[in-house]
Amino acid sequence: MIRIDDFQKSQLEQLQHLMNSHIDSLIPGWVLPAEYIASRLRANPSERADTWVAERSTIVALDGDQIQAAVHLLRYQEDAPVEIKASFEWILAWPNEPAAANSLIAAAHDRLDRWQVRLEGIGIDLPIPVCVGIPDVWPHMSELFEKGGYAPDRDSYEAVYGGSLDHIPPPGHPPIEGLEIKRTMGKFGTRFTALLDGKEVSRCECYADLTQGGRLPALANWSELSEIETADEWRNKGIGAWVVKHAIHWLRLAGCDRCVFSVGPEDEEAGAARFYSRFGWEPFVRERKWWTRREL
Repeated sequence: MIRIDDFQKSQLEQLQHLMNSHIDSLIPGWVLPAEYIASRLRANPSERADTWVAERSTIVALDGDQIQAAVHLLRYQEDAPVEIKASFEWILAWPNEPAAANSLIAAAHDRLDRWQVRLEGIGIDLPIPVCVGIPDVWPHMSELFEKGGYAPDRDSYEAVYGGSLDHIPPPGHPPIEGLEIKRTMGKFGTRFTALLDGKEVSRCECYADLTQGGRLPALANWSELSEIETADEWRNKGIGAWVVKHAIHWLRLAGCDRCVFSVGPEDEEAGAARFYSRFGWEPFVRERKWWTRREL
C-alpha cells in the first residue's frame, strides 16, 4: 500500500540512497553527502532566485517505511522576478515502482493546487554541476513524466561530455603567428582568451573546484569547462584546441584530472562532437531539460 507523506529527517539516509543511485548513472563516482542534501532541502544559495522562495515542500511516496519516490517543490513569492511561481526542483523514483511514482506526481499536483499554482512545465535541477533535466539513462523517469501529462520540449536538448585530462599535451606554440593568450576572471571561472591583433578570436573558461570548498569530496579532481567558442572565420585552424589546452594546463596545476561540460544541439551539429573526441571526451548522458504540461 503506497502512502504519501511529507519528508522526515529520519528518512534522510533513504533519500540519499535514492538520489545518489540516480547520480551514479550520470557521472562516474559522483555522490552527495547526506548533510549536503539536507542543506539543499532548506536553501540553495547558489541560485539567485532562491531569495524569492516563499515555501519549500519535500514529499515522499512510501511502501511501508521505505521511500520509493520523492519530490522537492518550490513556491515563489508573488512579486518574485521569475516567470514561474512554482517548480519541481527535482523528482526521483526507483525503477519498477510505477504505482509509487504516479501517486507521488499526483500528490505534487495536489500540493500545487493548494498553493493555487498551475505548473506549466518541469525542469529537474539536482544539486550537482552541469546535469539538468531528465537524462537518457533514466527511462523510468521519462515514462513517469509522460504518463503524468508532460512532454519534452524539442528545443531543450543538451548533452553532457567529459573525460580525462591526463593524456592531453601542453598547448605548445600558437598555431598562428601573432596569436596571444590572455588569462582573466570570467563569468563562471578562469577565462582564457586567444587574441589576434588585440581582437578576441577564441575563448574557454574553466572552474577547478566542484567540491564547493570541500562540501562535495566525491567531486574532488573534477573540473568544469564552459564558454568554449571560436569565431566562425577562425575555426579549423587549431586555435580552439590551443585555447582549451591552456585551460587544461591550468586545471592540471590545480590538481584536476577529469572534466565535465554541457554541449547544446547547435554546437554538436556544427562539429563539436568531432572537436571534443580529439581530446578523448565523449558524452556521458543526453538530457531533456524542460518538459511541458499538456492536457490529458
